[in-house]
Amino acid sequence: MDNQELGAVSALLADFSTRMNDLEENMRLLKERMTILSQTILKQNDRLNKEVTFIKDDVSTLRDDIERLKEAVEHIVSESAELARKEELKVLENYMKMFEPMKYATEDDVKRIVSKMMKGKRGEIIEVEE
Repeated sequence: MDNQELGAVSALLADFSTRMNDLEENMRLLKERMTILSQTILKQNDRLNKEVTFIKDDVSTLRDDIERLKEAVEHIVSESAELARKEELKVLENYMKMFEPMKYATEDDVKRIVSKMMKGKRGEIIEVEE
């Protein structure tokens, strides 16, 4: 081989060596980027898992609250069935107005009236109050 051919082979080897170094550097950079990307993905995955856990806890709490609210509403509905409605109270009020219970005498009133009348029969004149 002559010098010219050796120079050409040398130039090719130098070019090949430079390209290999460039490829090795690119591979090193890709590995670093992959490592950083993997770490970022793992961190985000952890963060998302924590958020999902918090959301599950919140949903569970909300379900419990809804269940308690349902029970409270059912209790209120069952209790309200035992209460008188406004219309029923109006009917009772009308009956009370018709009977006028305040005009009826109590047992004590009757005893007092009878006692006064008995005294009146003995010769005393006593007017009975109405």
